[in-house]
Amino acid sequence: MTIINDLLSAPERENGGRTALDRFDFQTAWGIANVLRLHDNASNYAVAFEFHDDIVELDDADNPNAATFYQVKTLQTGKWTFADILFREAKGKGINKTLKASYVGRMFDNVSRFGHSVSKLVLVSNQPLPELTEEFGERAFSSATKDLVDKFKVTLQKECVNFNDQLHMKYFYFDRCRLDLGSYEDTLTGKMAGFLNRHSAPEAAASAFTIYLANEGRKRSKSLSDVQDFAALKASKFLTSHQMTGWLNRLTHEYTHHPSWETISRQLNFPHAEDVKIEREWRSYLPERMRRWNAATMQFTSEVKRAVEPVLDAAENLASGLSSAVPLVEDLVKGWKPNASDYLVKAIILYEYKK
Repeated sequence: MTIINDLLSAPERENGGRTALDRFDFQTAWGIANVLRLHDNASNYAVAFEFHDDIVELDDADNPNAATFYQVKTLQTGKWTFADILFREAKGKGINKTLKASYVGRMFDNVSRFGHSVSKLVLVSNQPLPELTEEFGERAFSSATKDLVDKFKVTLQKECVNFNDQLHMKYFYFDRCRLDLGSYEDTLTGKMAGFLNRHSAPEAAASAFTIYLANEGRKRSKSLSDVQDFAALKASKFLTSHQMTGWLNRLTHEYTHHPSWETISRQLNFPHAEDVKIEREWRSYLPERMRRWNAATMQFTSEVKRAVEPVLDAAENLASGLSSAVPLVEDLVKGWKPNASDYLVKAIILYEYKK
């Protein structure tokens, strides 16, 4: 349980960048792609976003013994060199001049903090490191030519006095990923369609589910709240296999189980003109509900159902119950859909009640 204690107590290295994660960024996309890979492999994974490193992957979500730390770095064009990843930028001038940590120095910092709990330290990028490999996938830094490996060891030893090449060289990897900086959103959505198909979930939800998971990743990129145990830490910072299974089950249910308007229409027995107007809003609500399938919509639908269910259950008939339920959720509906008509409010009440 050492790594659990370390994760709970070790101070995070930096908070830079978290408040800027207000878009579907490359780093989050890569983290989600990694989650899909792990879920396909039936791993009991837990993947953290912006926690001690860009992405952190535990070997087990319940009883972890080791962690893989990923730094995700992008280049618009060009390639990486060993000199790039070992470079230390100067900060300040004169007697105040200091050197910032290199990429690999920041990677090694996780060894300093987590010791033998480290499984791998991986630098991920959209561009290759030809001195090591131009192929996609992971490659150990130790597989480079002897001259480059020796340069790596000597330079890192100067930066990190605790670096021991016999003990620590084995941890370092480079991963050229298959996400392109200009099209990673489309690529991830395509990966998601295949993922949903493999797990018997509706492929039509690929775009909505991609955005949903990206939002979940971004939520976990925010600064850590004060937590006292591993369960709270997982809820705050990690995506897990258990969560993914629950989301997939709910997604499948949302896309495959729909109330019948024809049945509801017969129960209401409204005049034709009113029936038509509610049905029209009902038909428009369903695709919008699917398109906006995210945490906010999930909360909205749950709140509507929770508010109207007791009233409709106790009503003498569906029509009278509907009239009583409208004032309870009218503001809630208009918060989700500004300028919603009274007929849309009724359609949403009926749909969520019968769902």
